[in-house]
Amino acid sequence: MNLTSFNNSWDPLDGNMDQEMISASAKRSIINILKSYVGTFDPFAELIQNALDAVDKRADLFTSETDYKKNIWLEINIKQNSFTIVDNGIGFKEQEFKSFMAPSISFKDSKKSRGNKGVGATYIAYGFNQLELGTKGNDFEFTGEIKDGRNWVDDFEGKVARPKIKSKSINNQLFESIDRGTFFSLKFGGVNTRPKDLSWYQATTAEQWRYLLLTKTPLGSVNYEFTQEQKIHFYLKVIDVNGLETNFNDFASYQYPHTLINASKNLSEIRTEQEKLLAQGADVSKISRRYSNLNGIYDIFTPEKIKKLPTNQIDNHHRELIDTYSVHAYGYFCYSTKVWDTLNDDVAKLRKGFRFLKGGIQLANNTMVQGDLLVIPLTQNIGYQNQTHVVIHFKNADPDLGRKGFQPELKELSEVIAVGIVNSLKSWRHILQQDKGNKPDIEREANLYDWVKREEEFELTHPLSITNPNFFNPVNEISISSEPQTEQDTIVLFSQLLAGGVIRGIKLLSTSQYKQYDGLYKFIVSPPIENHLYDKEINPLGIIIENFREVISKPRVLEYKYSMDALIHEFENHEKQEKDVSLAIVWEIGDEWHRNYEVMSLLDDQNLHHRQFHGITHTFHTPSGGRFDAIILKELIQYLNEPIQSQLDQENKYSVD
Repeated sequence: MNLTSFNNSWDPLDGNMDQEMISASAKRSIINILKSYVGTFDPFAELIQNALDAVDKRADLFTSETDYKKNIWLEINIKQNSFTIVDNGIGFKEQEFKSFMAPSISFKDSKKSRGNKGVGATYIAYGFNQLELGTKGNDFEFTGEIKDGRNWVDDFEGKVARPKIKSKSINNQLFESIDRGTFFSLKFGGVNTRPKDLSWYQATTAEQWRYLLLTKTPLGSVNYEFTQEQKIHFYLKVIDVNGLETNFNDFASYQYPHTLINASKNLSEIRTEQEKLLAQGADVSKISRRYSNLNGIYDIFTPEKIKKLPTNQIDNHHRELIDTYSVHAYGYFCYSTKVWDTLNDDVAKLRKGFRFLKGGIQLANNTMVQGDLLVIPLTQNIGYQNQTHVVIHFKNADPDLGRKGFQPELKELSEVIAVGIVNSLKSWRHILQQDKGNKPDIEREANLYDWVKREEEFELTHPLSITNPNFFNPVNEISISSEPQTEQDTIVLFSQLLAGGVIRGIKLLSTSQYKQYDGLYKFIVSPPIENHLYDKEINPLGIIIENFREVISKPRVLEYKYSMDALIHEFENHEKQEKDVSLAIVWEIGDEWHRNYEVMSLLDDQNLHHRQFHGITHTFHTPSGGRFDAIILKELIQYLNEPIQSQLDQENKYSVD
């Protein structure tokens, strides 16, 4: 061994490697970068982020351009499975353009730009197989493409050559019309790429895509100081699978829930109202009725306001971090989680259950939302964590490569802040409407004509009838003509079923004088016995003879809801107690029961012997070992009208394997 060779010095970063070693090293770096990008919105986020930084940089550098407007143009082409973005920003210098896609190369100012790690462009170039790109300005103009980036990364047999950017004429009228800026067009599809198909989102119009892009990408800019600044205007075009084009344009701003949900009020406005009443010597609890029966409330929190949140978990270390990163926050508290479903399913009309907005913590850095929602770690009243949407913004924090995770201490700080925001907002829940399980009305109020037309259409598409010939003789019909849409509709339908003898033995005493619960009832079982005994044809909701006994029960608590989900949420938030409720009358069972309850269907013939009182359709067995009865009206009516199909549905839905 030649020991003298170890006395020589060299720089391990000076690039003294052969081309094969350089290529292998570059591929390893790129593979690690690609592994950090796992989200279906990542390609949109990276390209949009670069465009926003480019227009901001032009405005900062060319202050003499007094008439300059920051613009970006986006095109979602579902038919061609591509995403195109054009900006009128600063453009690239030649050397920047030739090297910006290499790993860890960045020309951005970390204190002014949204991203600066130099990995986003690498991900775009090598995470997919076809990218067209162009730039003009800075004494340099070029258009071209790079192909097979992902194929090269995934090739370990040396069959795919390392891709190069090649000059190519690009036919894009928007790019041709601007004096300077950049152009990128990314084609999706291929192995190991995400997303593969833009139709997966089930968004086919510009209106739908704006909800996604403004909540899931940097297009939804979070202004951490919440001040008015020169905004960035975006123009969105969407071409569906049939070639139909729709358009939408607006300013780049996060879709805060209160901007989308009507009957939402700022707590600062409510406090101002109370201060006026106090100054007048009036009762501060007598605020205007416009601040009652709300869908949601929200508040904005400055660093000083965050430090005063109602939580004992904010310590001196947290206060130091809040100041260091100039932490600001936003919190929105809605009366029911069904608000998120309605917003997604009926307003945005996106994939059922997708919830583009929902309860949780959305982190942001330098105006850019980053990563998936975090769970608000409540240890009690856990239902509120799903009702509260929190945005926490850091200035000049340092997320990881894929823009997903923050330092552990910042994540922990955000959780502490979010708990404090929940505590702050939930103390005002008395001005929200009560969650009755109704479908939320979160759109702007329709006029009378629109309301009438909507109800007429609902009656046609959701008719309600009982076709069993043994009930409501002689006309065999009930007076409510369409399926319930609210708790009040549910009460009306239940009352008709009682009056018509479909359900027997329940006597309503009164609505509750104790405001926590809806009412009181008794079970009264008395002769003639035939009124209560089960008969498959003429009395299918009856009890078997072995269970018959004459009873006049003590008064019991009754709860009405449109959906059982609403009552379960009240149990979780300790607004009502399971042990107090004996009977729940609801239109539909909802989805939340799966988490904590075992449900026995008494509409399943195999469980008929468990029915103790006429008309009870289900029993809920609680985690603590208790139980309460329920009448699920939607399933009861199906049982009367379609007994064979109902039996199959009940077995499939409630049978325990």
